[in-house]
Amino acid sequence: MTDLEGTQASTVGDDSRAGFSPLAMLGVATVGALGLTWFLVSWLVLGSPLTDAIGETVGSLAVILLIVSIIGAARADDSPGRG
Repeated sequence: MTDLEGTQASTVGDDSRAGFSPLAMLGVATVGALGLTWFLVSWLVLGSPLTDAIGETVGSLAVILLIVSIIGAARADDSPGRG
């Protein structure tokens, strides 16, 4: 008999489901819609070349994600129960 034959499977985390909250899903949808809108405005309305429009969109989304990350880190640092 090996060490693994007599052990039971772990049940840690089986009942909990990881996922996004409704507010997080709304935020993701909003950021996606803003990115798509900025891409279309840059490419079709302003007449930027396709690669420039893609680059502007990726850069804009990177800045938005950086801001969200900073806000999330600040909120986690101020959460009750620390210290």
